[in-house]
Amino acid sequence: MQGLLRIAYWLCVASVVNITMMPRYGLADDIQRTLNWAINTAPPFHIVQGAYQNQGICDALMHAVEDTLPNYQTSRTLMPQTRIGVMFERDTNQCFPCMIYRPYDAQQRTVLSAPTHRYQPHGIIALPRVAARMREQFGDPVPLHLLLESNDFRFVQPAGRQYGALQPLLNLHEGTSSYRVVRTGEYATVAILDMILAGRIDYTLDYHTLVRYHQRTGQGELEFVEIAETEGQQVLGLSDVRTMRGVAI
Repeated sequence: MQGLLRIAYWLCVASVVNITMMPRYGLADDIQRTLNWAINTAPPFHIVQGAYQNQGICDALMHAVEDTLPNYQTSRTLMPQTRIGVMFERDTNQCFPCMIYRPYDAQQRTVLSAPTHRYQPHGIIALPRVAARMREQFGDPVPLHLLLESNDFRFVQPAGRQYGALQPLLNLHEGTSSYRVVRTGEYATVAILDMILAGRIDYTLDYHTLVRYHQRTGQGELEFVEIAETEGQQVLGLSDVRTMRGVAI
């Protein structure tokens, strides 16, 4: 599993809460020194059960942060990815350790820390025979904009998932085709791989790390195809904070 962790990034997010007026003693001080993690069931980022429990990419990040902040209490709340986003919109004081760095936006409700890990770029995950068809039709690496415009291949993604530099391209094609499916529920990352292996869907977008995790824990062969638009570009992950306490952390 150590190999899975070497290409990771992390992002910790704390919502906008005014805590600067809280007294620094007693219960208030305890609250101020609590780091509230929001996590989800999305191996290999968070692994909440099985042989690699607590050894996911984002689990490792949380352990590193907690070791660095021994005076902070920590809590962990398991929730769907979409729920995590809703909680931030409600100014909930929480920290999400697996987000992609994006340039600062004054409208966003979070502030990004300095990047701490690096991912290799997202790619296409498909059955080998489907990957071969994509390369034959579009070339190698595959231009994602052409793939999204095609009605020959069905795409699936986890609900609430964002794809960094690829997201504007995905947004451009959102809702334009019945060949795009959103998978809700727990363990969406591995459930999507099962859908691909069963032939119910053709491909998803994710990191090569997910294929490696599947090779260690699942059955059936999957192939990783590079995307032309982001070939050779690394994805930055980081911490995301906006409160004075979060900035200090």
